[in-house]
Amino acid sequence: MISRLFLQSMRTSLNLSSKPFANHRLFWIAVVLVFFVSLWMGLWVNSEKGRVRAKADEVEGLIKDQEGKVAEYTKELERRRKAEEQIALKEEDAIQLASARQLIASKAFYWNKLISDIELFVPKKAKLVSIQVAGASTDTGSVVAQVEIKALGQTSAQLTEMMESLEKSGGLFVVRSFGQDAVIETGETPFTLRVTYVPNRGED
Repeated sequence: MISRLFLQSMRTSLNLSSKPFANHRLFWIAVVLVFFVSLWMGLWVNSEKGRVRAKADEVEGLIKDQEGKVAEYTKELERRRKAEEQIALKEEDAIQLASARQLIASKAFYWNKLISDIELFVPKKAKLVSIQVAGASTDTGSVVAQVEIKALGQTSAQLTEMMESLEKSGGLFVVRSFGQDAVIETGETPFTLRVTYVPNRGED
């Protein structure tokens, strides 16, 4: 009887059902797995950032290279445009220009008189920008010069005003052609007149 009670008490003391055994191995395996996955993801993200940064640097370099080429091409176009504007004069024009220089040198044609004659017909508040003699001759027995006049008018109407004045010059100036450009930043209007100048007519 005593032995039976002892065995029962032993069974009771060895009963671990109130505190069952917990296996933590899977938990730690999961923790380690998450750690290594996170580490791998971090390394992968850094690697991708480096690759993207390198690609961005490469693209930026290509863009700068293309911008440099575009700038060089633009400069080349500008150089060609200027070269085209300075095309050599035709033989006839060259002869006329040489004749004009010869007449000026021989004092058969006076710059001062040309300038003063033109200024008589410039509208008030308009101003001369340049005067160019394209050619001159004495084939008719008197000096005849082809002159280009560039001026700035306060209004677009001053081109017409100057043309009308030149037509009343008694043959001193004969308008051959004219042109007008867009208004510039100062509010003035550039215009050009190409005229035939016969100084002897003004002396009649």
